[in-house]
Amino acid sequence: MRCPLAHLIDDDSGMTSMTPTLEQIRERFSVSDFQPGTLIGARRAAVAVILRECDDEPEVLLIRRAEMPGDPWSGHMAFPGGHLEPYDASARHAAERETWEEIGLDLNRDGRFLGALEPQRPLLRASGRSIVVAPFVYELSGEPLEYVLSNEVAEMHWVPVGPMLRHENLATVEWVQENTSRSLPGYDLGGRIVWGMTFRMLTRLFSVIDPEFQAVA
Repeated sequence: MRCPLAHLIDDDSGMTSMTPTLEQIRERFSVSDFQPGTLIGARRAAVAVILRECDDEPEVLLIRRAEMPGDPWSGHMAFPGGHLEPYDASARHAAERETWEEIGLDLNRDGRFLGALEPQRPLLRASGRSIVVAPFVYELSGEPLEYVLSNEVAEMHWVPVGPMLRHENLATVEWVQENTSRSLPGYDLGGRIVWGMTFRMLTRLFSVIDPEFQAVA
């Protein structure tokens, strides 16, 4: 597949053989029958974890959320997605709808559904209500002529999977809430830090596509 967008970071380690190919990733999801359940009473959201192959290396799509007052995830690195609306037929439908609205990518046309990952809860409970986020994994089967970012998205990037699988760009984030500080793991992607729920989703993705992957607590 052509790679029209520049990488956020370059994977020039020469360790291609250690990174599963997109075909291998597809096969590993094909033997998984996991389906995310619905948590009663939880506010639900969904995101799309989108993979493509560039120069025989898998990449994953990440966005940086726009800076917005009052948004607890303002400026964070994330996957495209958002809350379920009453008209959404399912969580997966919500992930596909939000991806179209946020970056102009039609997953029904240009994507292939691979499978689902376990839902995650964010560390930060902005409203005091329980929120659960269901990740759905896709392979990019086509490329839109252009990506159209909504005002909720500041940037989008295709990021090589290999360096993250090999823990080459691990970082530490100090998370502070109610005068309590915790050191949390993350990935440093060209100065943009992926941490929290998105980091946990990535590590779960990696554990599915690479049986030897060791997650960092």
